[in-house]
Amino acid sequence: MFKDERIWKLLQELIEKRKEELKPKFDPTCENLYRYPEAEEILGKPPLTTVYLIEDLARLGYLKKIFKEKLFLCPLCNSDELKYETYCPKCHSAYILKMKALEHICGYLGKLETYQDGKNLRCPKCLQELQIIDEDYKFHPAYYQCQNCEEYFKEPKELWRCLKCGASIEKENLKEIYLFSYQLKEEEIGLLKLKALPKDKIIAFLKSQGYEIEEGVKINGRSGAEHEIDILAIKRSGPLEHRIVVGFATADDEVPAEEVIKLYAKAYDVNAADIIMVALPKLSADALHFAKHYRIRVFEKEDLEKLEKALLEK
Repeated sequence: MFKDERIWKLLQELIEKRKEELKPKFDPTCENLYRYPEAEEILGKPPLTTVYLIEDLARLGYLKKIFKEKLFLCPLCNSDELKYETYCPKCHSAYILKMKALEHICGYLGKLETYQDGKNLRCPKCLQELQIIDEDYKFHPAYYQCQNCEEYFKEPKELWRCLKCGASIEKENLKEIYLFSYQLKEEEIGLLKLKALPKDKIIAFLKSQGYEIEEGVKINGRSGAEHEIDILAIKRSGPLEHRIVVGFATADDEVPAEEVIKLYAKAYDVNAADIIMVALPKLSADALHFAKHYRIRVFEKEDLEKLEKALLEK
């Protein structure tokens, strides 16, 4: 299904951890401004390629995309070290106070405290007593007054100051990015286990039998052609060595005969004594015929639970 074994390795990591996520990390040096370091290490790919690969796995239905956070960044240097500041829209002073205010029908606007006259409310400008809210006066629960020029205003001027480059930025000019984490979809875990875990069982068994293991190895055959082998197991005894080639093939229905023939050709060219093929969900009739002819040991979906026992039977 996946030609690159490292993708399987990434999915296996998520299978084994179950609840773990591929978590994003903000990085202003990256083209996308974020990366997935753990996935990069497993896949051996650069940050942007890793992001696209993870998005492809989500698009194909293997991973679930989860919103984590939104970041505001400086449009000049991409820093997320921003400080929110408010200013007077008239004189640009930062010395502004938030308060509760009243606005009388005579036009006077002032702090609530300036209207208080004992138990009553009285306008300090026209000296009329305030009666009914929304008829002869308005109440503003949040109003601002500049302590420099004494200007009153409903909303201060908002600016963000970048602590890295010192730029002052209006809110509408901030850069925004959205960060997502990724989890395996619960419904995919069983199927992926079925496809990915046989490899671990085979490797563990071969190692227990004294074989040295190489995964996803590229090797030149006797013909001079380069072959990529899923698993190459080698046991040495003095000048002699015994090689086993293990190949994996998947299909929606049946694995075709071409896969068996290709595996045999590679194994023969690299001088392998034994060949193992894991075919999911199963081989076609023609493929099974070729596998028997080439003496390839085949393990299909129904064999996986008894895989170790079957490997012991030679």
